Amino acid sequence: MRQESLVTKYDYDFENDSIFFYGSNKKYRPSIDLDGIILDISEDNQIMAIEILDASNRFNLAKEDLRNIKYFEARIEVSEENIRLTMKMSVNKKNKLVDKGLDALGLNSMNLPISTQGIALSC
Repeated sequence: MRQESLVTKYDYDFENDSIFFYGSNKKYRPSIDLDGIILDISEDNQIMAIEILDASNRFNLAKEDLRNIKYFEARIEVSEENIRLTMKMSVNKKNKLVDKGLDALGLNSMNLPISTQGIALSC
């Protein structure tokens, strides 16, 4: 099953170097931590938000650049055993768009149903 949702906004915490992409206003269920990439799950098993800790190091960008995100998308593939997350982001750096990507893989510890989900944000 393929599910798409639009992220409504993002926040970058410069001091803690974490990005939080907000999704829907659905009821929240516990999160899954994929080694510092935290997926917030809704009651209907959709990814409703993504938090990325140590973001500048993960994306190999200066912290200042993460204040200028222009586009973000994530593809989440849930199998019986694993959750695979593929992210793409564009930031405005010195009046040029710079594209970065990041992948994560973790166990499906919450037994989420098999699905493919996507989220996107354009700023």
